[in-house]
Amino acid sequence: MSKNLIGAREGANVGDFADNIAWSDHSIKFYVEQARGRDVLDIGCVMHNPENYKSQYWIHKALKGVAKTLVGIDLYDEGVQYLRSRGYNIVTADAQNFDLGKQFDVIVAGDVMEHLENFQGFIDCCKKHLRPDGVILVSTPNPWYWRYIIKAALMPEFRSNPEHTMWFCPRTLRQLFNRHDFDIVSLSFGSRYLRDRLLPLPGTWKHTTFHAIVRPTTTAPAEA
Repeated sequence: MSKNLIGAREGANVGDFADNIAWSDHSIKFYVEQARGRDVLDIGCVMHNPENYKSQYWIHKALKGVAKTLVGIDLYDEGVQYLRSRGYNIVTADAQNFDLGKQFDVIVAGDVMEHLENFQGFIDCCKKHLRPDGVILVSTPNPWYWRYIIKAALMPEFRSNPEHTMWFCPRTLRQLFNRHDFDIVSLSFGSRYLRDRLLPLPGTWKHTTFHAIVRPTTTAPAEA
């Protein structure tokens, strides 16, 4: 395992274990709406500790329930083998350099891009595996989330996931994809926590995550 991967060193989120899928969760709703009945590639799907396959919030399990076909990739080989033994179609591959020899309608990159070093490699691989009318679904932590702003104001550095290499805001994510002939055609924000959703703050401040639907520029519809 790469020294940069946390893997099973991070304890499983046992408090989230459940037989059911949290279909109302903002992330699951975002992916399922686009993936239903389509051929889907799920990048970085192990979610650190592979025991998290029991979580009601595991995106890959939700996708398996709605996609026409589903393939997952992850760099954490031990986690991949664990999940393959439980019937999931997941292979070991680097999100920045992979070739599966097929194309997909939907590529899911849920909380992946902030872990990467080689963004061009990632986008080039997505381009190779995406059908002309396909979409890339990106979720990433919202750097303007109110708790992060407070922490940044109080200390020069605050602890984040040790695998992370980058913070994206909607503008920098858009500019990165624009450089590679893609565009963000839809943005939304979400948080799993009721305390956040009830705050009288703008959505760009009160939510932990933002989601983007990305299309090749040549086929992207005009923004409203």
